[in-house]
Amino acid sequence: MTEPTQRRRFRKSFVYGGVAALAAISLLTAYLLGAFEKRGHIGADDICRNVPDRKATARLFNSKLARSAHYDFTQNWNPDPDWRYRSSCITTGDNDQVLFSLDAKAGPATPWQQWAKTHIPPNNGGKITYFDAGVKGVSNTEVAAIWVPCYAHEKTSKAQYNMTVFADALKPLVASDKEARQALIDLATSFARQAHKDAKCDLPSKLPN
Repeated sequence: MTEPTQRRRFRKSFVYGGVAALAAISLLTAYLLGAFEKRGHIGADDICRNVPDRKATARLFNSKLARSAHYDFTQNWNPDPDWRYRSSCITTGDNDQVLFSLDAKAGPATPWQQWAKTHIPPNNGGKITYFDAGVKGVSNTEVAAIWVPCYAHEKTSKAQYNMTVFADALKPLVASDKEARQALIDLATSFARQAHKDAKCDLPSKLPN
């Protein structure tokens, strides 16, 4: 066998070996990221009862929630119509890892700029943009939050109280940035409408119809 022929065979073996190694690495990465795990199914009855339109929420979660072999939902609801009002629904996945949170709670009214600095959950969702809902809505690809008017004179303090409502993807949604942002806005808006009603707020919510 001539030396050029040996070199060609060596190069082919090297290329094929490299391709095989890359394929093995890709498969291992996919396995570690859970690509071959069976995704748990979420039914409407699994969703917390304080979440409106549980069928629609289940459909959205089944397609966009971070992958997990199973999902659990924990409801926290204190419907007292005053500063104590609180409504939340926490979604956990494998190893009790929190994947998603819907939350609404009342607090003293402040300028929306101050609210945005102090009440938006920390996240890595990129640039914040604004949308028309409540006093102000803010969102990125991992959270949507709305500052909703609620009580003109809260029962105990007699001061004006608003309500912070947010949809928070603690694990990024399986969606494009545009889709994730819109899904979070829709979830936060829907949850805000229900919370505003449940809390017996006496100020117009300023939420879109």
